[in-house]
Amino acid sequence: MKLGDWLRTNGMTAVRFAEEVGTTPATISRVVNGQVVPRRALMAAIIEATDRQVTAGDLVGIGPAPGERDRGGKA
Repeated sequence: MKLGDWLRTNGMTAVRFAEEVGTTPATISRVVNGQVVPRRALMAAIIEATDRQVTAGDLVGIGPAPGERDRGGKA
């Protein structure tokens, strides 16, 4: 699950989430918008704070292309 989707689903603001994971709202915004990949410590904090619903693959953009999960595999 993408971080932005998780934030919306859980009704959490970037400000509140940033406080929870020990970074700035601007950094969370950059991560959500795909402008930066979080460093290892922040990535671990995000994964933990989201109860592993957001994965490292989600944060770095690795994983199935949109819709591939629905088709059950490779295109």
